[in-house]
Amino acid sequence: MCSKPSKGVFLDVDPSIVESKLQFTSDPDEEEFNKIFKPLGEQHPSKLVKPFPGFCIKTREVGSERKFFVNICHTDAIPAPKDISEKELSEILESDEISEFRVPMSIGEVRTEKDKKNEEAKAADVAVHPSFFNKIEQSQLFKSFFITIVFEGLKDKYGIVCNDEKIILKNRKAFGTLQMHRIQQREVDEKMKSGSRSLIEEITGSTGSEGAKPLIETISSNSIENRVPEYRLFRRKAQPNCLVGEFKFPDVISVKELRLDLGEDRIVIESTSKNYLLDIFIPLVIRQSSCTSTFNKSTKILTVTMPLVGG
Repeated sequence: MCSKPSKGVFLDVDPSIVESKLQFTSDPDEEEFNKIFKPLGEQHPSKLVKPFPGFCIKTREVGSERKFFVNICHTDAIPAPKDISEKELSEILESDEISEFRVPMSIGEVRTEKDKKNEEAKAADVAVHPSFFNKIEQSQLFKSFFITIVFEGLKDKYGIVCNDEKIILKNRKAFGTLQMHRIQQREVDEKMKSGSRSLIEEITGSTGSEGAKPLIETISSNSIENRVPEYRLFRRKAQPNCLVGEFKFPDVISVKELRLDLGEDRIVIESTSKNYLLDIFIPLVIRQSSCTSTFNKSTKILTVTMPLVGG
């Protein structure tokens, strides 16, 4: 049975019953659920950042004529490209040779926002390193070049084609709310290491020919994959009719960052600030009104005690 999670179950902390040294332990009586719900392995090091606003480009999507806003923003979590001059950029653009110059950027997910008239419009964020952002602010050549590859990247990634008319808004640094970016250090290291090739053939490649010039490197996406916390579900010998869940959130500081919803056969735990989402169904029926939960700030483990129907 797939039921909707109840909205009446929230996290409460009772310091008097929180164990100071709670750890994940193994017990023969817990193996049944550990086989069903295996904790995920260690994730690759990453950094969750919110870029700073820069400037906003307004245009319209071809076909629908819906307004489309692109927020150009910056964060030092993204590597800086090689510092080249306007003359060097001109030579790269005029040459048919493949260049090693590339611009690392994070192209975010396309989302819907409301404009001043309360009408729906599309928006996306594109982040670059602050030093390169300063360069495109100071140089019309770099700005034109950058805007061109941004819209080529959006076209390649999402199939979005925009009108040629693109307006940089004078009194607005961003449209809507800038989204978080998750930057994986491994991805940065691999793509920016010496001799690595950029992805211009996949991202821009307007001609599709072998002579396409590598000008852009996508480092991450604003469409952040939700993280699943390490966890286990088990029943103790002394309480066979009670399901216990232990969920580990290493970077959660306060219980206020977590939201817990329990359905009859469903467990949902979410942290929008740290981008966690666990949504699982279980082959049991939970007595929702009797559930309790505690969060250990020391071990960063959330313990949820769930009595079962029939117990």
